Amino acid sequence: MRKSIYLLLLILSIVLFGVIIFNSKIGKNTTITFNDEKLKFEDSPFYKKYYNSKKIVVVNIWATWCEPCMEEIPELNKLKKEYNRNELEFISYSIDSKSDTEKLKQFVASKKFEWNDVTIENLRYRKLLENVLYNKTSNSDIIQITSFDIPKTLIFRDKKMIKEYNGLIDYHDISRFLNTELQKN
Repeated sequence: MRKSIYLLLLILSIVLFGVIIFNSKIGKNTTITFNDEKLKFEDSPFYKKYYNSKKIVVVNIWATWCEPCMEEIPELNKLKKEYNRNELEFISYSIDSKSDTEKLKQFVASKKFEWNDVTIENLRYRKLLENVLYNKTSNSDIIQITSFDIPKTLIFRDKKMIKEYNGLIDYHDISRFLNTELQKN
């Protein structure tokens, strides 16, 4: 009985902590994820379509409320146009909260960027996908509290992250890197 009360108090404390963080300015890029399903990353649309691909996959991690993320969209569009090749795939993933799903859908529908956003189709696998994108492992199957830095651009090949850009991308730097990687094919 005591263990149940302590567990309940712990869960309530964590939820209260989450509410406080989400209502503060720092908490915009913090997520509390409850996982009540036994999902496998290998079953996610992200894994099947992109991570398991032989292509080079450029993943931009962003949010609708992130000003630097909005600022780099023209550079990413330019990069996508320049590297519109079969051996390259450009996608994005938003860390917007689940409660902002409608806002995210509207933003994606506005076609401000010229690549595929994979957030909505991977909602069930959110925790697993974010663990891979942020190279984190969880000690718990039930709850995870994570803070995310954005914008972030990752480049994967053959199930491995081969390059990571934190903050705004430098168009020339990422372009040189992609040229080098494409020459390896």
